[in-house]
Amino acid sequence: MDMNTQKSRFSLSYIEAVASHAGFQVEEVKVDLDSVDGTVKADFGKRPRIEFQAKATARDVVREEYIHFQLSVKNYDDLRLEAINPRILVVLVMPESIDEWINQSDEELCLRYCAYWMSLEGSPASSNQNTITVHLPLGNVFDSAQLAKMMQSAERTGVL
Repeated sequence: MDMNTQKSRFSLSYIEAVASHAGFQVEEVKVDLDSVDGTVKADFGKRPRIEFQAKATARDVVREEYIHFQLSVKNYDDLRLEAINPRILVVLVMPESIDEWINQSDEELCLRYCAYWMSLEGSPASSNQNTITVHLPLGNVFDSAQLAKMMQSAERTGVL
């Protein structure tokens, strides 16, 4: 498996671990034509769903209070449009060395470092041709507590 595929699978595993801890299911799409890698699904109320685009990077992207991430304009445009289900971008910041991605012992399995999320819905169009830098707030940690809040918001209002 090439390194980009390994990073992609690792980011999807991270998302699934967080969603499982929060009590939600993750369904991956077979073919990503619409910048959606998967859907987090709840089994309460109106059965809210949140679609996500998963990315991973080992680059030094942390600047002040944001993650500065280069996203393709195609992904940006797909994620900024209004959709029936809310969509988020999830970026996993991970160690450069594959040997540091996880720490495992008899007592724990630690995935390193951290994933961050943001909704791009309603963001302005970009005149860029290839990539655009998005700024994910460091406060938007993709964890089970924030995912539960997002799911409750999707249940109540359909937006995040």
